Amino acid sequence: MQKLIETRIEIDEKITASEKLPETMILYTMDADHFVITVKPLKTLEERALTRTRVEVTSRQNKYVVKLPLKIYNFYHLDENDYTVMVSNKDPTTIVIAI
Repeated sequence: MQKLIETRIEIDEKITASEKLPETMILYTMDADHFVITVKPLKTLEERALTRTRVEVTSRQNKYVVKLPLKIYNFYHLDENDYTVMVSNKDPTTIVIAI
């Protein structure tokens, strides 16, 4: 029997400073230790990112659930590693995930 892998991360709604996240966002893979999730395309990330993809976001029980593509989830070993969620004070809808 194959192990079922959840390809999602959860982000506390408080971290976005009451800014509501949309149902679809952009995920940029930056390097082996970071990826960034944004509402709109950002020029600096467009130029430096390894990959860019769209992700689905849902709100459940005071948390945002971000569904990640399986390849990205596996690349960052999110089933094995801890990660830190950070946001900018200037733009709380730009989310940085550090592995």
